Amino acid sequence: MTRDSAARSRMLPTDRRTQILAAARRMLEHRNIDEISVEAVAGEAGVSPGLLFHYFGSQRKFRYAVLQMAADELLSHVRPDPALSIAEQLRAGVETFVDYVSRFPTIYLAVTRLSRGTDVRELHSSARGAIGGWITDGIESVGVDLTPPLRLTVNAWLAFMEEAVLGWLARPELTKAELIDMCERSFYHLARGALDDERRWQEILVLLNRR
Repeated sequence: MTRDSAARSRMLPTDRRTQILAAARRMLEHRNIDEISVEAVAGEAGVSPGLLFHYFGSQRKFRYAVLQMAADELLSHVRPDPALSIAEQLRAGVETFVDYVSRFPTIYLAVTRLSRGTDVRELHSSARGAIGGWITDGIESVGVDLTPPLRLTVNAWLAFMEEAVLGWLARPELTKAELIDMCERSFYHLARGALDDERRWQEILVLLNRR
């Protein structure tokens, strides 16, 4: 047994699982999730297909683990910085989101479009819900009353931004900067319309920009 093979055989189960998912993550940059088979990932990771089944149980469960990893990676990139104002957090989140998607479109598409099954839809909803929760928590943290229309607006805006980015991936007729500006601007237009109170809206803008 060579030194490298001996080291691989001594790898802890958690490390081995991480190694396998990292191999799948590399492949996901260039292939959609339905093209990533246990056999292909095993070859990329330098392990046997049987070992993947040992750790993940089935190809469906393995693909779900890959998607969970991709969703967690996306969330880690767009997590807000509490040192920024809420308006700055929103802008930074849009910039980071669009930048991530433009660099790794197949990963984003894997979470949002290319997979089937209730568990994957729930994963997608959970990821969107986490982002929405950050936004609503931030809004409330500066003293803005989160009315039902405003809460619906946050959820609707996330759906809008997702569709806008998917459309842009299919037909990139805007620059990345133009897409970012459009997504950010749309949040304020939707929120202003939902509030339907110009005086209160101006007060909210001050709060959202306060550090």
